Amino acid sequence: MPSSVFAKNIRWFFMRFFSERRIRLWFEKKSGGESEIFQYKADISNCEKIVIFLPSEQDKFFVLLPFALSLSIKRMPDNFLVIADEDNRPILRALDLERASLFYSNPMLYGTADFFEIEKRIQERKWDLCLFLQEKATLPFLYLARATGAQYRMGVKQDFPFLNITLKNASYSDDIYANRNFLYKTFLIDPQKAENDCIRATQKNEKLNSTSKLSTANTILLNLEPPMNGEPWGESEVFAICKAFQPGWRLITIAATTAQLDMYSKVMEELDMRSNHVLLHSESIFSVLRQYPGIITLNSLHSRLFLHLSNIKVLMLEQEQDLTYLVPDNQRMVKFSRFGNFYSFTKIASDFLRETK
Repeated sequence: MPSSVFAKNIRWFFMRFFSERRIRLWFEKKSGGESEIFQYKADISNCEKIVIFLPSEQDKFFVLLPFALSLSIKRMPDNFLVIADEDNRPILRALDLERASLFYSNPMLYGTADFFEIEKRIQERKWDLCLFLQEKATLPFLYLARATGAQYRMGVKQDFPFLNITLKNASYSDDIYANRNFLYKTFLIDPQKAENDCIRATQKNEKLNSTSKLSTANTILLNLEPPMNGEPWGESEVFAICKAFQPGWRLITIAATTAQLDMYSKVMEELDMRSNHVLLHSESIFSVLRQYPGIITLNSLHSRLFLHLSNIKVLMLEQEQDLTYLVPDNQRMVKFSRFGNFYSFTKIASDFLRETK
């Protein structure tokens, strides 16, 4: 089977049929051959010039963004660079990090014009540290990590010689939250301040007037995005939740795509519910989230955005499948069983939302 790491043009045609072993050896040699000997710097947090490869998976991307923003705030613009998926450009723009970023489109293929442009831009500067936070990296990405020329190249997975330091959290696990907390500790970053800085970054160019605040005080967002594991929302669930919250609260649906909303058009029409036209993965989503006291959601991709990049209260419906990717407790979140009594959920949610009203 042809390799999927090279561009599909005549120049790289035959290399696409090399064995995996031969392709890896080619990338190792191309990036510099044998890894250089270096002396580990105990205080790695003092590294001034940093390039960071963020995960393309959006749930992990949202968890690590406050950490990335904290690194950027402490450094001059030319001393910080983010490598990110093109799909995440709107979120980075909202955090004022777009100008400090280079974007790629998946799949990343060696030999494409976009690849060579990123390689060129990376090599225009001298970097002290490369933070490679992708878990399932292909050889073109690993090659770029080494192409940074950084003496210290830290990754969440061991992949010598492209990466020469492995990130090991206290629990020696692959949990994204454990890795993030380890990074906070390593780089002397206050987690709460990092989260607050993210929220301030999305607010700085916008002002919310008191009228819009009042008009949405008793309105809750309902995120119809499917969970990362398990079944999507059922029409009966949407109906039952809406009925349980009436008449004290009004629900407005929101989703990551219009297709996710269209699936529930019939029940929404029956309940006379309306949807917000702003999709979750857009720069404007932060303006929407600020207008409402809370959001009901399953353990979905964007539930991490709500928790780490906004100050909205999160009402999360849990299920057994969430055990594979737990969300740590948060003071802005209350959890309830997806299969529990929604009228009980309404009582808990109402008390939780009114605590700070």
